[in-house]
Amino acid sequence: MAGTALSVLTPYLSERVEPIVVAEFGVVGMTRNAADPWLWHSADGLPYRYSLDRPDHETDPSEIEIVERTAGRMMRCDIGLHVFVSDVAGRPVLGRLAQRVAEKTEGWVFVEFRTRPSASLLEHFESNGRCIRVEDHVYLDAPAMAAWYAHPAFHVVK
Repeated sequence: MAGTALSVLTPYLSERVEPIVVAEFGVVGMTRNAADPWLWHSADGLPYRYSLDRPDHETDPSEIEIVERTAGRMMRCDIGLHVFVSDVAGRPVLGRLAQRVAEKTEGWVFVEFRTRPSASLLEHFESNGRCIRVEDHVYLDAPAMAAWYAHPAFHVVK
């Protein structure tokens, strides 16, 4: 599947999360496709979709344990946010959407980097929110994700 995705682990069940995700798609300016309610389009016509899965759908259980220990809560849902094109123009919307969904669901955004993040970037996350370091990627809470989204080096890895 082409495109770019971000994942948000949340302690809430999918039944509670879905209305939040739907509302946040609208807040960032997307419209729902009448023929396929899972498909959304941004103002510039890029196609987006979300999925609601078990936390271990694509996340290693050992990493889920780390997030749960830090959050102090069990993770119950993995919210997948996906833009179906590899065009970098869709990635800022995806990042903002992930940040907003994490904020509303007490979630943690899985973030990969092009290269290993510098100590100063990790400190930036930690001074603005909470950051869980796991090898060459991190899980960011909503305030740390907002700091990443606003950072000049912000990017989303395909």
